[in-house]
Amino acid sequence: MSAETAIEILDSTFDLFKAMGSGIDLDLQWLEIAKRLQRVRAEAAWSADLDFIAVKLKAHAAFYAGTYLRPSGPEPIDAAMARHLDEVVRHYSLLRAHLEQQLPAR
Repeated sequence: MSAETAIEILDSTFDLFKAMGSGIDLDLQWLEIAKRLQRVRAEAAWSADLDFIAVKLKAHAAFYAGTYLRPSGPEPIDAAMARHLDEVVRHYSLLRAHLEQQLPAR
């Protein structure tokens, strides 16, 4: 088990949100996100706190993926989608911070 590996997996998971698509692409991305969160869990020393944050991250990510709409106007993302993405980012950051606490002191 390695917190460093778990953080790398978590970071690569977040990169999938940058490449958010629609239709079947979105379904495949969501499946990959779920798989990577399971890999993070397998790598880290898991606790109830981590589990709680991971479940919230997964729920917010699922909501974002399920309600994602490609921007139709000149804005890169509409305000509602930005708020949903902010919640994903917030829980990602919390999970990453908890994982960083498992890293050995340097």
